[in-house]
Amino acid sequence: MNAYHTGKMGMAEGIALVFGLIVPRLFLSQLADALQINGQLLWLSMLIYTMIPLVMFFMMVYANNSVSGDIVKVCQQLVGKIGAWIIVVTYIGMFLCNGAILLRQYAEYTLITALHRVDFQIVIIWYAITIGIVCYLGIEALCRTGYIMLPLLLGGLIVVFVAVSPFYVIYNLTPWQGNGIMTVINSGIHSGGLNFGVLSLIFLSSAFQNSKTIKRIAIYSLGGTAILRIIFALVYTMVFGVSVGAEKVMPYFEMARLVYINQYIQRIESLFILVWVILGLLSIAGSLYIALYLIVILLKLPTMRPLVPLGVIFIAHVAMLPPDIGYTIYLDQLLMQVAQIGIYLFPGILFVMALVKRRKKPCADS
Repeated sequence: MNAYHTGKMGMAEGIALVFGLIVPRLFLSQLADALQINGQLLWLSMLIYTMIPLVMFFMMVYANNSVSGDIVKVCQQLVGKIGAWIIVVTYIGMFLCNGAILLRQYAEYTLITALHRVDFQIVIIWYAITIGIVCYLGIEALCRTGYIMLPLLLGGLIVVFVAVSPFYVIYNLTPWQGNGIMTVINSGIHSGGLNFGVLSLIFLSSAFQNSKTIKRIAIYSLGGTAILRIIFALVYTMVFGVSVGAEKVMPYFEMARLVYINQYIQRIESLFILVWVILGLLSIAGSLYIALYLIVILLKLPTMRPLVPLGVIFIAHVAMLPPDIGYTIYLDQLLMQVAQIGIYLFPGILFVMALVKRRKKPCADS
């Protein structure tokens, strides 16, 4: 029996997986960068770059359902063996790079927020060991841990949003047109790569009950992510404004630092650092697991577990390559641009080829 074939996961596990792969960047510098580009209409940009990938996801589901088998077999039958190798290897590289860049960013921000005197490499090593253990336990353990942590994350966000309400300045949302509608639309389209993690539902389709479950997971998870992003963008803009907000490296942490209920309840950002870090580790572990899973099915290996230590060592070393956090953020932005290939181009090609194959099939039968 192939050890990498998982059980039948349901809605909760799938939503936790997608949330875990997509949401962590909301706590990094990406929000501040997007605010600088879009201005007060950041919320609209977030709606655009969350909903368009949902359409591309359904196109990918259609292509996946047109051919039986895993993603490698689907690609082989639709675009040939060479095309399948190009597509799958590209996705492997995307998920591996995503895990490595997130590992570097979370390690850097851990040093900034909590462990000021700890050596950088020690943090990377401890995170890498944790990620390896989670991957070794399998995707079900990872997803179930994710949906246990999800209520804590959402609860923490709601608490912070409500607690900073005294700092709301509604006029910070003006001018309502932000930096221009066309700028926002263009930014939304170009930021679609932030959601390429939703395609993990396609790659791990054998782990879920059926295609209907996968579609519902995508709708609920991306819809929930869109609502969360929009609320976060509106609250953040009202609290800091565009000029100040665009300068913050860690938007959520900076916003949580403003919370002051009384002299006994303050500095609550320390309570959320652990939840924030755990979510980041689950995202990195999920990215690594999906990359290794694709390697296994591409090379037709019998099991994944021997690859886990190699994968952990690889992303840990790649994470330590950038010279500083500024260059890491630049690489992250570059990866998100490359990820547009995975969220737009490949699903579009597979969808078109599935349509062509479907139209040819009746002719062949006749």
